[in-house]
Formats: sequence, C-alpha cells, structure tokens
Amino acid sequence: MKQLNDIFPNATVPGTIEPFMHKGEWAIHNVLPILLDTFGQSDIRLTTFNVSEDSLRALFFCIEADKIRSLQMLVDMTIKRHKLGLYLFAHNITPDIRIDSCHAKLLLVKNERYQFGIVGSANLNHNHRWENGFYFTAGTHFDYFWNQFETAYQSSLPYDIG
Repeated sequence: MKQLNDIFPNATVPGTIEPFMHKGEWAIHNVLPILLDTFGQSDIRLTTFNVSEDSLRALFFCIEADKIRSLQMLVDMTIKRHKLGLYLFAHNITPDIRIDSCHAKLLLVKNERYQFGIVGSANLNHNHRWENGFYFTAGTHFDYFWNQFETAYQSSLPYDIG
C-alpha cells in the first residue's frame, strides 16, 4: 500500500483541495487507517450507497485500535433489505448509523489538529473501476461538507435492528 503522501500529498496542509482519478489503486477503507496513523484518534463521518464486509472489517479494526473516537454513518436504505447481515455487523461497530435515500459518497476525518475529507464516486467497498473525486482539508470545503453531513444525518432515520 502506498504512503499517505503518495495518495494525498497535501493531506496535512489546511485549505487544500485536489482532484484524483484512479482505477482500483485504493479504496476508502484502505486509506482510512493510513489517515488515522498520521492524524491520530479522530471523529469519522461516512456516507455511502453500498458497503462491503472488507470495508466494515477495516472500520472495526480501527475502532478496536482506538483510532476512531466516534463514527457516524449515513447509508442508503436499500442496505436494510439487501445486505441485512452486513448491516447487523455495522451496527456492532457503531450504533450511530442512519438510513435514507443516499447516493452520496463522503468521508470526513476530524480531530483537534486535522480536518480531511474525500468526496468521490466510490462507495465503501473495493472497486476495480475508474473512480474520481477530490480530497480537501481544513477550510471552507471541509466546513461545508461537515455541516451538510450533520443536517442529512439528523434528518435521516435511525436504524432499528429490532
């Protein structure tokens, strides 16, 4: 796996916004541990349309290693119907999961020192297709997406496993 500077050369520089495009070089769940190794314990916010067991396992290991302080996820409501087993696993990782009509793909990482985000085409799974988007750090873009996530999360339905 590449190093943080290879993937996101300005990940620690506030006010950065950089595009990316790749074909299967990395997935969100692959880069999150690398980000947390650099940034330290952080709050994580995620939106996704689709999720895989590999991605959830990576989140689980980050929580077990005490790298994630809080994790909130907003996922598409179809996961409740089509991937119930994965959803139950996700609920064991964090109870802070909400469902709604969601096609957004967003990762936000925040702590007292760093703010970092990715907006792109990739879901929370591994994909061998072309993916694109941009990453950004502390500043206007990060604040915008953090606030939009909070609004979407608060207006979504809590997942009820009962």
